[in-house]
Amino acid sequence: MAERDAHHAAANAPGATEAQSLASTDGLVTCENRILETPAATLGGNYFRCLAAVKLSADGNEITDETARVIEAEADAFLAEQRAQQAAFDEAVAEYRRVRAIHDAIPLGTEGEDDAVEAYCVAMDRVIEDIRTPSIAALRIKLELIESRMEGFCGWPDEWHAAVAKDLDHLEGMAIAS
Repeated sequence: MAERDAHHAAANAPGATEAQSLASTDGLVTCENRILETPAATLGGNYFRCLAAVKLSADGNEITDETARVIEAEADAFLAEQRAQQAAFDEAVAEYRRVRAIHDAIPLGTEGEDDAVEAYCVAMDRVIEDIRTPSIAALRIKLELIESRMEGFCGWPDEWHAAVAKDLDHLEGMAIAS
């Protein structure tokens, strides 16, 4: 990092000639490229490290090895949260599909049919209302569940509107963060 900082200082030094500034800027770019090409421990770490290096460089600041480690740790925490949300969503959808398959296998008018309908509706409500969608693909699944459940009815329950709005806010926040 000291080499990068020296190039940055030389490129912006008062009284430096244009040729000196250009040479120092070239050296600065070379150092920053080396930083960006050094693999972080995770893909997410690399992504966030690159974003931070570009932003810090554009602002005329420096990125230290410690800053890079902090950025990588934040990226890893972000990805862990995303994986946990995806796992929770996948588990809830799998449970819905399991109880829905049980219902669908029961002939109409058979004893237990009402209980099977109640079970799949509870599982569907959990996916729709309680589980945050971790991605656009997951939101599409949630909207398909709402559409199938509301077929023949006018409108959605307010709880479902609120759940979808919360998911959209979350996904919008992720898009802004990236």
